[in-house]
Amino acid sequence: FLAGVEVWRRREVMYTPVTDRGGGGGSTTPSFSSASARAAAAAAARRRSTGVFVASTRCSPYTPGRSTSMNRSLQTSQLLEGSGQYSLESYGVSLPALVMEALTFADRNVEMSAVLSQGGWAWLVCGRRLLVWRYTLDDTRRLVNHQFRELTLPPSDLAHRAQLVVVYVANEGQVPSCLAVSPEGYVRFWPSIAHEGSYFEVSTELQGQECDSLVFLGPALGCLLATTTSTTLLIQPGGGSGGNQTINVRQLKVPAGLLGGISRRVSSLVFGSMPTQAPEARLVRAVGVLGAEKNERAVLVLSAHSLQKWYLIPGEPDKLVYECNVEKYIREGFVDHVWGRERAGATQLRVWLVDMQPSAGDSTIMVLAAAVNPQVSQQLVYALATMETGGNSPPLTVSNFSVLKHSEYYQESAENVLLAQRFILCFNTAYIYNKNTVLCVSAVGEGDSGDRVEFSGAGDSILGVGRSKGLPLFFSANHGIVSISANQHLNQSGVLMNESTAEDTSRLCEALNISSMGLDSITSSHDCTARLQAAFLHFNKSNIPQAQAILDELFPGSDNTNLDATVIQLSTNLLDDSPATDPRWAESNQAGGTGAPMSLLILNQLRDKTMAHQYFITFLHQTGLWQRLSVGVVEETRVLTRIVLTEHGEKLAFATALRTKHNDHQHLIDAAVKHVLLDRNESPEGKLTHSDLFYRRVSKIEDIIWGLLRAQDDVLAADVAPRDAPATIHSVNSLILALLRGAKIASGSIASVAGTTSDPPLEHTPWTASQGTRGARTLLLEQHTTTVKIGLVRAEDGATRAKLYAQMVDLSDVILTGYQPQLRSLVAVSHDSHQALTRAYERDRYNLIQPLVQGEQYDQAVGLAEKYCDFRTLVEVCDRTDNQERLAQYMTQFGSDGFSDFVFRWYLETGKRGRLLSHGTQGDLSRFLQDYTSLAWLHHIQTRDFTAASSTLRQLALEETAYLSRKKTLLSLSKLCNLASTMPGSRETSMLEDGTMSLEEELIIYQEQLPEPVLTAHSLDPDSMRVLSPTELVHLYTSEENFYANEFDFKKALDLLSFVPLEEVYELKRDIWVRAVLRNSWQHMDTDNPLDAISDTVLFKTIELAFTQGSDMQELLIPAEDLLSSDKLGDLKEDSTFKFLVNAGYEKIHQLIG
Repeated sequence: FLAGVEVWRRREVMYTPVTDRGGGGGSTTPSFSSASARAAAAAAARRRSTGVFVASTRCSPYTPGRSTSMNRSLQTSQLLEGSGQYSLESYGVSLPALVMEALTFADRNVEMSAVLSQGGWAWLVCGRRLLVWRYTLDDTRRLVNHQFRELTLPPSDLAHRAQLVVVYVANEGQVPSCLAVSPEGYVRFWPSIAHEGSYFEVSTELQGQECDSLVFLGPALGCLLATTTSTTLLIQPGGGSGGNQTINVRQLKVPAGLLGGISRRVSSLVFGSMPTQAPEARLVRAVGVLGAEKNERAVLVLSAHSLQKWYLIPGEPDKLVYECNVEKYIREGFVDHVWGRERAGATQLRVWLVDMQPSAGDSTIMVLAAAVNPQVSQQLVYALATMETGGNSPPLTVSNFSVLKHSEYYQESAENVLLAQRFILCFNTAYIYNKNTVLCVSAVGEGDSGDRVEFSGAGDSILGVGRSKGLPLFFSANHGIVSISANQHLNQSGVLMNESTAEDTSRLCEALNISSMGLDSITSSHDCTARLQAAFLHFNKSNIPQAQAILDELFPGSDNTNLDATVIQLSTNLLDDSPATDPRWAESNQAGGTGAPMSLLILNQLRDKTMAHQYFITFLHQTGLWQRLSVGVVEETRVLTRIVLTEHGEKLAFATALRTKHNDHQHLIDAAVKHVLLDRNESPEGKLTHSDLFYRRVSKIEDIIWGLLRAQDDVLAADVAPRDAPATIHSVNSLILALLRGAKIASGSIASVAGTTSDPPLEHTPWTASQGTRGARTLLLEQHTTTVKIGLVRAEDGATRAKLYAQMVDLSDVILTGYQPQLRSLVAVSHDSHQALTRAYERDRYNLIQPLVQGEQYDQAVGLAEKYCDFRTLVEVCDRTDNQERLAQYMTQFGSDGFSDFVFRWYLETGKRGRLLSHGTQGDLSRFLQDYTSLAWLHHIQTRDFTAASSTLRQLALEETAYLSRKKTLLSLSKLCNLASTMPGSRETSMLEDGTMSLEEELIIYQEQLPEPVLTAHSLDPDSMRVLSPTELVHLYTSEENFYANEFDFKKALDLLSFVPLEEVYELKRDIWVRAVLRNSWQHMDTDNPLDAISDTVLFKTIELAFTQGSDMQELLIPAEDLLSSDKLGDLKEDSTFKFLVNAGYEKIHQLIG
């Protein structure tokens, strides 16, 4: 009690908690998983009797009586414990007295939690008490009077948490402000922590939701509040009118139609109270990172399944960038990396997203996930998955998936405990922790067993975490603030090395020591590449501060202006460097600059370069440059820098494979190398050889393919025995395929961390599929042609041809595989370019596989055709072999890819329509024949769908214009199918269809009744004449070629007017009457008896016939004045006798019709 009173009196006295290293008492040895850690732990156990974080049983480490801590330096770094992998040290200034009191005397039923901010401030929550202090010195290294403050949190029925408190400095030099939120959503804001009684409050009105975390986004934006069900609100303290303080609270606004973000809620202001939380909306974590623009913040909210990204800018509307399901990608990662697709399907796994942290550069996130496959075992597996989130497009894949070797036995009753893991990320090491354990593991590459640190002392636990100056910090209930850091002798990449890598590391260090003689000069160089090289060398010598200082000066802040070009150049230098210790290169004034290759042997030089390149990639990852890489320029082409680095690794593997094969194909490779060097205009000087020069430039190693083909041409052009040509071609094929295979293996190990997306998207052509006269794709196509036209032709036996056919399959596979990344990249770049490349791909695909078909190598041809969906080849092979069963299988296998339509179209194009109706399901064929109605009716009849057949035939008849006989037949068949139909249409529809068909039949009759002289004059064959239009029939019936035309012909012409469009009827009707007039001579008619005179004219005979047949004369006739004024009458138009006779006739007609 007296000790407690003393602490209360001396509230400004600072203490440094230390570990009791003496005395007896029980101890708990920490559990370490790695062998080196277990050895270190065992040695430590023999030296002491107290565990790493196990407090003495005699007294609390915070008891003031322990005066040994009184004279400690305010900025301490006391080593607490060291393991084989990591050192554990106390961190920061001494804890304030009231903090120690709270830790020592707090009620066990009161939940305590803490946060260590990167700004140097820490706060501890104990009940409603909020203890705030600075755990690091300010820039002046002086303590200030606001070093410690105690505030009171708002009332709450739930336990307060430090994660719902933010302490921040709005402006430099000011006293910090504090914002706290209760679990129920009551906000309390202190403009200054120096005035604990001056605060403002507001309610967020969450109406039942529980708050989870508070994220500081900057003074202008305020804080982001996230609930356990993923509802997100922005809390913005600000000054109101008259200097009054205000607190604005609003929910992030989602664009119309999205209705509330991940939690699928909408504002209570619109829809009333918010619904209860849904399981699928469980919040994992919300984080804020720097945006692309000044004052912009990107907010990432991860729920149980989805990731949501927002852009927030002060004074502007909230922008939801995307919302996507990331759980499915992580699920696929577990399937591929843990159980395999043969043992697990994605749907049978249970997957949990446990925690999320932004990675270096804020352009990626790392997600801690767990999964169990109940059908295999109850083992709960953990993994770290990295995703690209920097752009405006959602992540489409997991760029790195690292499975941890640590696992747990899954029990549903203990699920909350098993999934209570959290982690913090420092460089490439993930510190995964729960209340009592920290697991330190590499966050990249293959998962390792890591190092386990236990906080297992009596009453000890982890109350909070944080980061400061790149170090992970943990707030221990017994030991205060401690840091965990990797031992200096460890590889700084964060990957825990084992004995298998020790030799390689030793070789690299030797190489770097060679270069260290000029390290000072390149450090101070003005050349960006040289300075990046210096940072790389410092990094690999564990001089991390020097490396970081160079990088900060080279690429300050978010300035990535020269980053990509510099990284590409240094990587190229590593590939093209010459051995620094080889005197022959020194004599030629071409000694190496990077120091990576040390060996005098070419193969070992290539291995040195490969190792240096791998460490360069690790260096970029570890320093955060990898995440900042964007787009560089290589040979005037924009390309993703990560892809360039990946391809550099492939080229190193290609070169190593080439050198390994050199002895087996010495004459061929030597000749190829000389061709390449001659083309480059290079020749060895001094005692250097052609191979020395060639293997130095690994960045252009693909030139050897062109060289091999030219060496092959030399052999083929010479007067050699017939069997030598196939043998040479076989050797070149074998060598090229082996080299490309080696590059592909390297690609598989590097590409998983490459990341292949860009904004805006770029076209990507792999170096093994480059175009142009010297491009790899062009050369491989040339070699395939040579194999077909020369190798197969000159092969003398079946065994040789079989080998060449097998190589043709492999060459085709390489060429077609090279097309795939380019085609995928062009989808988002250019539609026209994608279409053009698709056509080239389909052309090459068919031409590559066709020689196998011609050579009757059907199994190999089909294998390639199936892999690359060459439907044409598949159909041709099935047709050649008459294998209808295989064709039916393909229709099922590729049904969703349109294979059936392709088969049907192929039968039509090749004139094999007879087979068309015997293939495919009724649905497939019916759907296809919708565009081929001339055949569809046959399929309808075969399937006894007579109604559809009748409709199709009627439509065909209406559309038929080529042959009248065909139209007549189609109409007849349509009527027959209609009669045979068991499912007739409605009465109205049937009547309408019958009327349409009757009219068409009438037109056919009119055409069939055309007089023979007319048919002859117009060269119309009654059996093959085309379908004439009603207007054409009118003209033919009244034409001069119809020599014997009478009133019946002209009446037919008038009847045909009912088929003519309305706008043409009157003009055509006048033409008919004019032509009727012109059939007779009117000059010598008797005007004394006009009615008798005109009674024998065609004009009035036609009128009389129409009248007799009951026609509507008012409708049929035209006014006399219109008839007499027609210019087509010629001289009759001015003939008074003609006018008199016509008017007399019209007068009589009008008398008759009343």
